[in-house]
Amino acid sequence: MKRREKNRVAAQKSRKRQTQRADLLHEACELLEQRNRKLRREVDSLSEEQHLLTEALRAHEPFCPIMHCCGPRIYDTRPCPLIPVNFCTSKR
Repeated sequence: MKRREKNRVAAQKSRKRQTQRADLLHEACELLEQRNRKLRREVDSLSEEQHLLTEALRAHEPFCPIMHCCGPRIYDTRPCPLIPVNFCTSKR
């Protein structure tokens, strides 16, 4: 009888540990899902910002003397040698 009782107690402990582990995994899963939702919202927000900035740049390009002076400079951050650095901002 003692052996059966020990086995029953061991089985209860095992089931309890298994339940606790499952609970921890569910909590971790929920936290990761929340983080994923937050990051997806951030990606959406940044994508929208990128779209707005791209549209603003496209609207600005036809009027920008720096763009016409030296050609497309989207990836070139060096200043144009023919136009003062603050030319676009000083005309406002």
